[in-house]
Amino acid sequence: MGFILAAAGIILAFIRFYFGYKPELLKRNVLAIYSHYLDLKFMQVIKNQLIEEVAGIFFMLGIFLIAFTKEKDENEKTNEIRLRAFFIAAYLNVLFVLISLLFTFGMGFMYMVMVNMAFWLIAYIVSFRLMTAGHRKRITTPNSTENL
Repeated sequence: MGFILAAAGIILAFIRFYFGYKPELLKRNVLAIYSHYLDLKFMQVIKNQLIEEVAGIFFMLGIFLIAFTKEKDENEKTNEIRLRAFFIAAYLNVLFVLISLLFTFGMGFMYMVMVNMAFWLIAYIVSFRLMTAGHRKRITTPNSTENL
């Protein structure tokens, strides 16, 4: 389900930003706690095109499910790998934020903030999958006694 949601989010974002498509169905009144386009609004109902939000929600929920769905053979070693992957993702995320603060400005920094929403989950998924694959490779070699 995670891969389906993430793919749907990517496809919707591609349709919105590559083709510029904004379906009338997703133009709705929404409560804006803070909105700053042409004018500044606090706690008001505004008309907004929701395709970007729907794409973002699908993508974030998808990668969240990919990251934290239990493995078929989940055990203590898997939990240890998860913890190590989480720390790696945290370190990479802090590094990403520091680099963003030092080298991006204005709207470029806002784009980095948007990328950062998903970066830590993607870093976690990649590090967890790489460490899990490495562990499985080690346990399938003839001299290994450790089980996953």
